[in-house]
Amino acid sequence: MLNLPYTPLERLLSDLTLERVSGDEDIEAGGVVLSTIHQAKGLEWNTVFIIGLNDGRFPSRKSLVQEGLEEERRLFYVACTRAKKLLILCYTLTDNGYSMLEPSRFLTELPEDVYEEVEIEYGI
Repeated sequence: MLNLPYTPLERLLSDLTLERVSGDEDIEAGGVVLSTIHQAKGLEWNTVFIIGLNDGRFPSRKSLVQEGLEEERRLFYVACTRAKKLLILCYTLTDNGYSMLEPSRFLTELPEDVYEEVEIEYGI
C-alpha cells in the first residue's frame, strides 16, 4: 500500500488542479507538464497533446445545451495555440469499449490540409 501524504487521493488531485502551471523549466529537467486549458493561457510548450476531443466532452454536453459552443471553440483555439512546434489532437472511438463516440465537431471543422490523421489500434 502506498503511503501518500494526501488522504484521500481526491484531495491531492484537487490541490494539483489549483496549482499554477510552470513553463519550460519543467521540460528542460526532463519532466512533463499536465495542465488544463484554463491554466495554460499565456504559456507555450514545444509539444502539446490535447486529449478527450470527443463531442460531448469537448465541447461538453452542457455547452451544447446552454449555448456555450462559441466559448468552447475559443478555448479549443487557446489550447491549440499553446504548441510551439507540434500539436497532437486525440480522441477515442469508443467509451470503455461499449459505445461509439464521435470526434469533436472542432476537429471535423478543420481543413483537411492542415493535419495528418494517424489511427492507432490498441489490442488487449
